[in-house]
Amino acid sequence: MMKKFKIGIIGVGVIGHAHIKAFSANKKAEVTAIADINPKTLESTSKEFKIKNAFTDYQDLLALDSLDGVAVCTPPFAHAKITCDAASAGKHVLCEKPMAMNSEEARNMVEACNKAGVKLGICSARYRFTPQVELAKKYIDEGKLGRIYYYRATTLRRKGRPGIDILKESKWFLDSSKAGGGALTDIGCYDIDVSLYLLGEVQPVSVSAMRFKGIEPPVKLGVVYDVEEHSSVFVRFKEGVTATFETSWASHIGPHTETLIFGSAGGLKLNPFTYYTEEKGLGVSKSYETPLRHTEIWTQLIDDFITACQENLNPKTPGEEGLKIMEITDMAYRSAELKREVNIQELRSQH
Repeated sequence: MMKKFKIGIIGVGVIGHAHIKAFSANKKAEVTAIADINPKTLESTSKEFKIKNAFTDYQDLLALDSLDGVAVCTPPFAHAKITCDAASAGKHVLCEKPMAMNSEEARNMVEACNKAGVKLGICSARYRFTPQVELAKKYIDEGKLGRIYYYRATTLRRKGRPGIDILKESKWFLDSSKAGGGALTDIGCYDIDVSLYLLGEVQPVSVSAMRFKGIEPPVKLGVVYDVEEHSSVFVRFKEGVTATFETSWASHIGPHTETLIFGSAGGLKLNPFTYYTEEKGLGVSKSYETPLRHTEIWTQLIDDFITACQENLNPKTPGEEGLKIMEITDMAYRSAELKREVNIQELRSQH
């Protein structure tokens, strides 16, 4: 019987607790250490889950020889350094989203893990495990859509700004120096990741984007609030496919979520899963029930990461895909600022 995968959780806030529960529920894993800079949170979490190894300095956690890997569940501004330090300590890393503050940090994370020979998984890829995404992947791989030429994903919240409408204690979401960005960084990463998974080995080459903050009525917070509530992003890929991502934390529309995939021989809508094509010269659409099960997504994400680490496989949530997401995000923010299209060469020349 293979020995249990011993994991340490760095950052034990809301998302850290979710990781502790998910890893603890997996028979192949054991949470043996936690770290958090907040002593009270650390102590209460240690007591709640009966985890003796509890540190205010994550370096003390990384010094444990018994640990196989870590889950990085801090705010984004700390992701890159912790991941690189964990890699240097020989620990596999599962990093929460967004992967980093920018693509330069993301590239450093990927390179550090590759150099150390450890696995890097990114949690923005959790929706790869949903039934409708898996079914869409099967349809695409079987050629049912023909040549895919356009992809459109829309995720609009009516009122869902972290730090304001939800997760009210987590004001760091609103500060670009801690979060990296707003709606696009926080939830748009999921839609971009699913597109990369379904479209295959596509390479982003340019982005045109806009971002907006100013949904009324205005809010008085007394903290930094400089991130976008809405973004619209148009991406060109080297392979000729284009994609649009519309993302809102708050809007006077919705809530509305829709993903459409346009192919030469057929099209897909992900939820409810619907396949559009022609039969005998007539347009037909076929819908299938594929319920979204969040608990199972977590279970599969954790299990896939552990299996990749134990059997030396690539996780379904690879760091290289996270890097692509960060490059698209960086180009989007630069495009919105400059009010023009930005290409990948221009972005990379800045680093």
